[in-house]
Amino acid sequence: MQKKDLMSGAEWAPVFRRTEPDRASPDVLALPHWEDAQWGTLLQFTAPRPFRASEVVIQRAAADRTLYLVAAGSLEVGVTHVDGVSMTSLARISAGSILGEQSFFDGQPRSANVWAVTDGTLLLLPFEEFSRFGDAEPALARDFLFAMARVLSIRLRNTSFRLRR
Repeated sequence: MQKKDLMSGAEWAPVFRRTEPDRASPDVLALPHWEDAQWGTLLQFTAPRPFRASEVVIQRAAADRTLYLVAAGSLEVGVTHVDGVSMTSLARISAGSILGEQSFFDGQPRSANVWAVTDGTLLLLPFEEFSRFGDAEPALARDFLFAMARVLSIRLRNTSFRLRR
């Protein structure tokens, strides 16, 4: 295992700190006014989880409200077709973004499968830990919620665009 895989959540702050989303990955978390200190405050509530290429990291229909912050690596979100064998990729998610946001917000079972394209690391933020973070740092929690809402909005727009084609 690489040294980076053994880092605590807070040490991943530079991965998420950016002044604006890049064109290649517009659905990354964008908090341009956050420095390492603010990211570190949030990420101390997370737990790192390494993953390997081809591993399923989220199973459709699983009951879980954990939010996944992608610290390293690349993953795909997809759906299984009625035949149960074929799958369609809906999106590729890269470092600096999030996964599992729908279930995190609504408490419903997972709506899609997510599998690893490359090796990497996720930072797991259980709903209960986010609540603790919000109690301790309400302004940072508000900022983070708006950054997640931006990601959701971009993903909804992309889905709407694909449906119109």
